[in-house]
Amino acid sequence: MTPALIPSLTIDEAMGTTPIEHGGTIRRPFSEFHSRVVDHPIEHVWPHCLDVTAQEIRTIGPLFALRGLPTRLRGRRPPEASRALPLLEVFASEGFIVLRRDDAPIDGRASVIFGAAGRFWSVTGNAPIPFDSPNDFLAFEQPDHAKTVARLDAIDLGNGTTRIETETLVRGTDAASTKAFGRYWGIIRLPSGLIRLSWLAAIDRRANR
Repeated sequence: MTPALIPSLTIDEAMGTTPIEHGGTIRRPFSEFHSRVVDHPIEHVWPHCLDVTAQEIRTIGPLFALRGLPTRLRGRRPPEASRALPLLEVFASEGFIVLRRDDAPIDGRASVIFGAAGRFWSVTGNAPIPFDSPNDFLAFEQPDHAKTVARLDAIDLGNGTTRIETETLVRGTDAASTKAFGRYWGIIRLPSGLIRLSWLAAIDRRANR
């Protein structure tokens, strides 16, 4: 049975934190945000957001191969990222759980939100923790882990164009895991951002076929 999703969930609700304003700026946990404007209406763009494949995202293969190097060195085969499957299915196969998925735009906006928890910075034992339901993920606060939540949104700009956005938030479940993840974030932030930029570009290419 497919776990029940949470309609209208926001990324901050999924992260379990409230953004804090400091001097007019919003401070969040470890975060990454990218956007792109596509010259098509949202009704045309959103299906491509859901269906774009990992194979179409040009940076994901080499970067996931690098991520899987420790697994290969231990004589095991890491998950294949560059497959002709929707990227969201690839994420699910690697341990991410879908929290919200809009099948169609509502009031000019559509969103998909997914999350994972684990010891991502560890060379071994870094696979995401399996969850039976979105609510199990939201309730998870076991020490010495990090929680990550990501969203892909499409927003109708009202002139036949659509802005697509991807945002990722990560936080540790305690001070020690926050510090450990911070060191890891310094290594992966750039390649992580490249994957997200390539993701948006792939959606744009599909929409313009």
